[in-house]
Amino acid sequence: MMISFFIYRLFGVTERWRRFIRRCLPILPVIFIIPLTFGTAFSAEEPLIKLHIKVALIRSAFLGSNENDAAAAFKTFARTIGKQKGYDMEITVSTFDDAAELAALPEDKRPHVTILDSWSFLELEKEGWLTPVAATSVSGDEISTPYEILVPAGSPAKTIEDLRGKSINILFMPQTQIGVPWLRSLLKQHNLGTMESFFGSIKIENDPMSAILPVFFGQRDAGLITAGKFELMAELNPQLNKMRTIAISRPLLCGITSVNLRGWDSPATEQDFIDAMLELHLSPAGQQILNLFKTDQIAVYRPQYMDAVRKIGKILAGARP
Repeated sequence: MMISFFIYRLFGVTERWRRFIRRCLPILPVIFIIPLTFGTAFSAEEPLIKLHIKVALIRSAFLGSNENDAAAAFKTFARTIGKQKGYDMEITVSTFDDAAELAALPEDKRPHVTILDSWSFLELEKEGWLTPVAATSVSGDEISTPYEILVPAGSPAKTIEDLRGKSINILFMPQTQIGVPWLRSLLKQHNLGTMESFFGSIKIENDPMSAILPVFFGQRDAGLITAGKFELMAELNPQLNKMRTIAISRPLLCGITSVNLRGWDSPATEQDFIDAMLELHLSPAGQQILNLFKTDQIAVYRPQYMDAVRKIGKILAGARP
């Protein structure tokens, strides 16, 4: 062997030592590799950093999902990212009926992370402690979606004004909540009063089929739904394309994840958690959380995502949009 020849020439060993070295060569890799392996295992056993994260959910953000399921999903998520990031993480999940209830919390009770719809965020933004970090997608990389008001093919209605005294179904489920403020702003822009005074009947539905099929069959006069969800329904049932759109919004953002910049153990801890939220779609534990909010991914938040929602807010406040 070349290695044997090199060793022999280098050290000038005798024949007796040569035989000894030949017997030892097969175990040399074991002698050197085993200590390295133990060193790696030891470093992996470093103590985990204890971390308690408070998560707040506005109830409308996960309509149709059980609160216990939400808590269980976040606990699984905590165990998963804890192993990845080196934390012994505990997550406490609290639910709030609306933005006002969350705003009333004293400063020391405020959550680290809040998951809410864009309209609730707009209401809470003035409190000054929420910083948006992620936006919930409606489909893949698509962050915003238009909302439309549909009528049956044979309906005489051509504009929103033609629906006075008529019945309307409104889809209200996760990733659709901003549709109601948009409808209110549409009525205000046309000086048509409130939803309650303008429509003869309003029915809230949490399933796209329940919202649209009665309209298609003429049992209800109009339906409000996201363009994306109607497009998906029409792919499965092309006859729905006979329905007509009489009003459509700009693409609107719905879901937002925000953080409280105060209360974290360190900026690094905060960033680790934000990074983990943005990677939810990459793990089964994360996908379980996304399913609660009827989405498949969240993306980095950008201020312009809220532009159309802010315009709605200005219209309803009576300010110039």
